[in-house]
Order: sequence, then structure tokens, then C-alpha cells
Amino acid sequence: MSEKEKEGVFRREYRSHGEGDVSDSLPAYVSVDMVHGSIRVYSADEYARTTPVLVGCFWHMRWPIPPIGNSAINALIDRLAPHAENLFKMCSVRDEPLGVILYAGAGTSVDLIQQECADVWRSWSMGSEKRG
Repeated sequence: MSEKEKEGVFRREYRSHGEGDVSDSLPAYVSVDMVHGSIRVYSADEYARTTPVLVGCFWHMRWPIPPIGNSAINALIDRLAPHAENLFKMCSVRDEPLGVILYAGAGTSVDLIQQECADVWRSWSMGSEKRG
């Protein structure tokens, strides 16, 4: 049985109402963990200028998003999760050299996630995306 079959369910890591919103001053990202099967949103200054090794080897894939509130983030996670789960199921993880092999058809999920994140940017830049 593969690691992915042992893992079971693809996880959605929601942001709680008590948790701080994504900061206006820090870059924010949707992140898909290609090794363990999860999706989350985070903001972090440490990864703003350099790509972390987990992203560099595609163990995590990430897309930038604007600073939006936690309820909007959770709704975005719900919209992206089916595509992220499909992407997770369509890859193999390599240890040497580090990396992920994407199978035929995975590009569609990448494109759909990218389009959804672009739509969030478009709404945010037009002022229609409300915080909260």
C-alpha cells in the first residue's frame, strides 16, 4: 500500500474565527501539500523573497492570493479542495532527487486552481472581496 493510500482522506485546513486574518503586509498563499494531502492558506514574511525548498521540489505547490478574511479563505479552500485533491492523487513523490512527478491530466487541476486564485485577485482589486 502506498503512502497516499495509508494517509486516507485529503485534509482541508480551515482558518478559525479567532485566528488572525491574512495580513495586509505579508504575502499570502494557498498551499497544497503533495506529500501528505492537504490544502491550507498561510501568510509568512520568511518565504516572501525566496522559495522554500518544499515548494522548490514541488512537495508543496502554492499560489499567491490577496489579503482576505478567514471566512473568505475558508470558502476559497472549499472551492479549491476538489482540484487540489485531484492533483494530489495524480502525482508520485520522489525522495532522490527530491521532487514530484505529475501524471497526465494533472495540469488541468493546476490551471483550475490558478484561475480561481486569479479570480480572487480580480475581485479583491475591484473592491468586491469583503474581509471576514
